[in-house]
Amino acid sequence: MASERGGSLLLRGGRVIDGSGAPIRVADVAVRDGAVTDVGPGLLTPSGAAVVDVTGLVVAPGFIDLHTHCDFTLPQYPRADSMVRQGVTTIVTGNCGSTPYPVDAGRAGLLRDSTAHLGSRLEWNWRDAGGYADMLDLLPLSLNVVMLVGHTSIRIAAMGFERRLPTDIELAVMRRFVSDAMEQGCAGLSSGLIYSPGSYAEIAELVALATVAAEHGGFYATHMRNEGPALLAAVEEALTIASSSGAGLQLSHHKVLGRRNWGLTERSLARIAEAQAAGMDVLLDQYPYDATSTTLTALLPTWVLEGGVAKMRDRLHDDQIRAAARLEMLDGPTDGRPKRDFEPETVTIASIHSGRRDGFTGRNIADLARAEGCEPVDLFLDLLRDEGGGIEVVIAAIGEDDIRRVMRNPSVAVASDGWTLSPEAGGTPHPRSYGTFARVLGHYSRDESVIPIEEAVRKMTSLPARRLGLTDRGCVRPGARADLVVFDPSTVIDRATYQQPHRFCGGVHHVFIEGTEVIREGIDTGAMTGAVLRRQGEGFARRGR
Repeated sequence: MASERGGSLLLRGGRVIDGSGAPIRVADVAVRDGAVTDVGPGLLTPSGAAVVDVTGLVVAPGFIDLHTHCDFTLPQYPRADSMVRQGVTTIVTGNCGSTPYPVDAGRAGLLRDSTAHLGSRLEWNWRDAGGYADMLDLLPLSLNVVMLVGHTSIRIAAMGFERRLPTDIELAVMRRFVSDAMEQGCAGLSSGLIYSPGSYAEIAELVALATVAAEHGGFYATHMRNEGPALLAAVEEALTIASSSGAGLQLSHHKVLGRRNWGLTERSLARIAEAQAAGMDVLLDQYPYDATSTTLTALLPTWVLEGGVAKMRDRLHDDQIRAAARLEMLDGPTDGRPKRDFEPETVTIASIHSGRRDGFTGRNIADLARAEGCEPVDLFLDLLRDEGGGIEVVIAAIGEDDIRRVMRNPSVAVASDGWTLSPEAGGTPHPRSYGTFARVLGHYSRDESVIPIEEAVRKMTSLPARRLGLTDRGCVRPGARADLVVFDPSTVIDRATYQQPHRFCGGVHHVFIEGTEVIREGIDTGAMTGAVLRRQGEGFARRGR
């Protein structure tokens, strides 16, 4: 029986991995009033403390997931079972430029359409980050939430899906949106430069907005403009934005896509190391899978999306425009921009949110096209014309050598790029939402010896805490908040697969947030321990319930 909020707790006989990278050691962990009070062998049991025997198990800081899209699914799945059962106690929302705020009343439909692939069932009854955070605090959250504000959503609110530079007035509006979000508790600004209309922005616009975030103590996280043949140019652009704005840089889910591009991470990591050696604040994150997941529109030439999803569908009904889009997908742009690889055999339909074409789920574009008796590119364009932006896909395009190379880099945190899910959600989403942290601990650390277990835990705890400025989480030490996970290092493993993604991981026994048990022997206790952590000055504030 674990402690209630404000009570005492003693985790007896475990092997502590404290998150710093220090060697594992046998020690007890004492907790009172939501904080760790002592760590060491043979601690006396405090009066009235609940004692949990964790002999043979690892006690570690609760995992901090730097990169999620849970802002669109938390209202539906506030218990966050797919993540908290892995040991995740804090998630960062608002990545890749997409957030459910700010909302301009006249352009709200554009924002809803552009995020439809995330399967959100939001009520959209707020206008800004503060209103959204207030809504979250009313939910029975199981874990803590740190928010970013998204550049794409800011651009939609200020100027819709226009494919042009902002006017001075529009840029001023966007800067104000960033400032407001930061004052309302956001930790930084994110961008998703492969997604329209964020992809229409140039460096000066992004520097102007990242500068505002930096002035408020925030960082800049980016899904870069290219993760294929132009990866190195995209890294250079991100470094320029960060150095020009003064913002710390978080390179999201670092990888390289497309077989012909595999190996480029050796050069990208070398360039990042040069920037770090010159004094730049650059960190990265990664999910441990050979496939990515995104919206089907991300594979479309960006000009087709000008004006939003509805305009895209109109264009794809026009034979001449459709033919131009088809040609560019197959042969590449005519203006010298890098070609986006279209490998239909690697693109699997995860979900179609209209509910139509349910038989397509779990099948790749090439196989579907053969069954339909058409070319894969034509099926692709038909799907976007008929279904709009509400199609989520899984794309198998990442090389195993690149995964391991990136994982070994000491500046790379573990992050899921997932969202809160439940088996009732259906479809075949990417398994990372259920398995990221357990997969690193079990498959890559224990079974494959890619990184030591202490390093794996550091990448899940103190490293992401460093990026966020969460000085009282991500570690097991006296004075730290008692966000803790207890797992069996010999059995922890991911069970979710591409074919059966809605499967919880194994080997995680207990999860505590603020000293209160959220997961007991793999089962949700129902404790409402979560809250939004709002950035205030140099720290974060957590509203009580």
